[in-house]
Amino acid sequence: MVKTTMKTLILFLLFTKNLFAGYGIVTTHEAPIVRDVTLDSPVVMTARKGDKIYIHDKYFINGPLEVVYRADDKQGVDDLKLEDDQGYEQFYETIDKNGQTAYISRYYVKLITQDIREFSQAVTPFKPDPNDYRLTEPLPPDFPWGERRTWRSTLSFQMGPDIKSNYNYNRVLTEEDYTNRYGLQMSYGRKADWDTENRFYFGGIFHAWTSAARFTLFDDRKATEARSQLALGPYISYDPWRYNGNRLTIQGSLLLNYTRNLVKQEDPSGFDEERLFSSLSFSPKFATFLQFRTPTPDVDIIAGMDIQFYLPQNLRSSKAPETGFWNEFNSDQDTVYIPFTAHWSLFIGVQTNY
Repeated sequence: MVKTTMKTLILFLLFTKNLFAGYGIVTTHEAPIVRDVTLDSPVVMTARKGDKIYIHDKYFINGPLEVVYRADDKQGVDDLKLEDDQGYEQFYETIDKNGQTAYISRYYVKLITQDIREFSQAVTPFKPDPNDYRLTEPLPPDFPWGERRTWRSTLSFQMGPDIKSNYNYNRVLTEEDYTNRYGLQMSYGRKADWDTENRFYFGGIFHAWTSAARFTLFDDRKATEARSQLALGPYISYDPWRYNGNRLTIQGSLLLNYTRNLVKQEDPSGFDEERLFSSLSFSPKFATFLQFRTPTPDVDIIAGMDIQFYLPQNLRSSKAPETGFWNEFNSDQDTVYIPFTAHWSLFIGVQTNY
């Protein structure tokens, strides 16, 4: 019984060796050997460049590894063809370390045919090698913690409701109409030096917005107010959530605002007068927005909401009135009063990382 088993095992080993009598040399840095002839097949092992692996005999047609009987006992060059020259073999059959059937891409192996066919395959076919993951030395000084992209800049369009404040007219308002605010916002910042996770950024932010309001007074006067604001200040932001390159950002800033309001009044006869009211003020601003990856490298789409808090303030004019449309010059009534209020807006724009 033991002798029979040993003979069977020896015959099996000889048969297997016969099947894989050919071999090839791996030509890439690290070649995957897979379970099946598909690109998404699981990897069972890897072979390094220069490794010798067994290849099934069926890929060595009419070569020295195959016995050919001819009347003239000669072999022509045209008869020396590799099986993969047919164009339909993308993988070579081999065996893994456990003796199981496995496959390796034909592009990662040079077959040793022991004839002139070896000249048709380059020893180093890849420049650069797609499987060579090694880094070129010398390594960067801050490797592996260094971040290539440490700066951000944004440009966004903003829109939101206007603040319901106006000049303190000396007649009762019978009609009022406020438009939305429209504006642009830009920011420029860099990653904090102590941040190893690329989440904290600080820099500067600027915005400009404009709006308008129209009023009708009890004595049939018409009034229009052209409002605008320029604001500049520092900001700091943090990304608490990241997934597949998309981010959620929370941002806070302190702005120095220049707010102006050009007020024009006109009576039924067509006589008009306009005055400019303005002031400087500080206000905190908070925002939260999402950053969405785009197919363009280092360019993201941003969309979110911000809210700006205004402290009580009076906008005053340096121009004395020339008509009776206005309250007493430089009095507390001759102002555009903005109470403590919060103004929110929505925005959408682009962000670049570099």
